[in-house]
Amino acid sequence: MYINGRKVTLEELQQLTGKLISSLIDDLYDSIVVDGVEEHVPGAKIKQRSVLNKMIEHYVEREEYEKCAVLRDMIQF
Repeated sequence: MYINGRKVTLEELQQLTGKLISSLIDDLYDSIVVDGVEEHVPGAKIKQRSVLNKMIEHYVEREEYEKCAVLRDMIQF
């Protein structure tokens, strides 16, 4: 596969995708902390909890436990 005229391997593409997903989760985290989960994850409480749980899994993998604690406290709403 080529991106911007440069051949990209599957491994490079996976790394790029991982970084993109990580950046999106970080942006969502920042927004949720400021505005609340209801503002950025519309729908039923179960859907909001599901998104928060997936974010917690992401931060556990990155060993960012402070963010996990903040998200965990939001689940208790």
